[in-house]
Amino acid sequence: MMKRIYKSQLLVLALAAVQLSSCTKTDYVPNPNAPTQESVLRNATRQQISQLGVGVQSVMRDGVFSFRAWSGSIGREVVYFAQTESRYYRELQGEIPLDAAGIMYGWYSNFNQTRRRAEIMLQSAANTAALSDTEKAAAKGFGKTVQAYVMLNCLNMMGANGIRTSFSDLSTEGDLLKPGCFKNYTESLTYLKGLADEGLAALEQAGTAEFPFPMVDGWGDLATIGGFKQFNRAVAARIALYQQDWNTLETTLNQSFLDLDGDLNVGPTFLYSTILGDETNPIWRSIENNSTPILVQSDFVPEAEAGDKRVFGASMAEGGTARVRQRTTATAPPDYPLMTHEVQMFATNTSPVKFLRNEELILMYAEAKLQKDELAAAVTALDYIRTQNGLAALAIAKPGTIGNKNALIDELLHQRRYSLFMEGHRWFDMRRYNKLNTLPLDKPSHSVFEKFHIPRAEADWDSVNPCQ
Repeated sequence: MMKRIYKSQLLVLALAAVQLSSCTKTDYVPNPNAPTQESVLRNATRQQISQLGVGVQSVMRDGVFSFRAWSGSIGREVVYFAQTESRYYRELQGEIPLDAAGIMYGWYSNFNQTRRRAEIMLQSAANTAALSDTEKAAAKGFGKTVQAYVMLNCLNMMGANGIRTSFSDLSTEGDLLKPGCFKNYTESLTYLKGLADEGLAALEQAGTAEFPFPMVDGWGDLATIGGFKQFNRAVAARIALYQQDWNTLETTLNQSFLDLDGDLNVGPTFLYSTILGDETNPIWRSIENNSTPILVQSDFVPEAEAGDKRVFGASMAEGGTARVRQRTTATAPPDYPLMTHEVQMFATNTSPVKFLRNEELILMYAEAKLQKDELAAAVTALDYIRTQNGLAALAIAKPGTIGNKNALIDELLHQRRYSLFMEGHRWFDMRRYNKLNTLPLDKPSHSVFEKFHIPRAEADWDSVNPCQ
């Protein structure tokens, strides 16, 4: 039932009455066929809050394809060989410059729209008499956590260019034309940590209350206030990872749904369906797809260890565990080395997409231990990842890594490469360890970008209307 209300209640965002391409001045167009934004911000009914909450959960999915495919392309996990649009491989592989006004910014619009819609939801909840104080706190905790989650994805794509960390038009009429400034990467991470911590404080205030809107099935055990606090702390752990705050990383992981000897795939899920008005899985591709195949970069399979179940054997699309599948006929864009494998992580176009798994949490735990020079604990965590994926423990397979911090960091990055393949990590991992220059280039004319540009519309606006 919850699966169906993703979009059947997504009148939701008509209620929000704002369709923005970012949280700036662009495209501020009220919906004449729905209640005004002001009506839900100042006097929302319980039903409207319910619809807004479900709507935020729905749009959390938006951007998952462009985020994973574009970062995976720049991070040399994949090549998106769209037959009718060469920019998807020429631009993302660095053969031609990134176009700040081009087609590569869907993720930017999606993540900023989700942040804004979450803000509309939590402010509407705060300003209504229809909810109890604990329900208002629950809505705030949910909204702030969602904002932290989506905007960390946005920030990592933007890199040193950062993100806008404020927008005030929902509080002060007319301020839509006065967006906040882009802050640098460090300042933006501080902002995101604040969002996550505000979310936790609100969830704590909510106590044993329930969310004032249905939680869709994809949350599983995280759908309660107590469970969602664990998701909040998992998001906070991701932020701490990029801040290189190893003590906070370990603390937040211990408050999350981390299970050091548990199921690697436990975690929240984006759901899809063919129900009218809903979305299908945008990453799914049919086997042997020839029109828009997501090809595996040619070094990925040869550099895997023999027996790695993430790479060899039946693909996930075929009921196995491998994230890739060998094609019957190798293919590639012009003048590239032939690529023998394609991404096959989903069986159908309605297969769910995990978006933060226990396997990632274990790998973050291993990294925290490594960076705190607690190497034995790191090895134990890495060995669990290895053995769960068909590989021998490090003492047997790579004895030279034991006690060698630098070698163990390389091993950590190797395991993240294969465990988190096409989940939106590889580019950022190599950037934060200053290893972008080690990524493979399929052609001499290729290069590896460090970040996306500030979108042209944003830069043009700020050039005429300096941010505040």
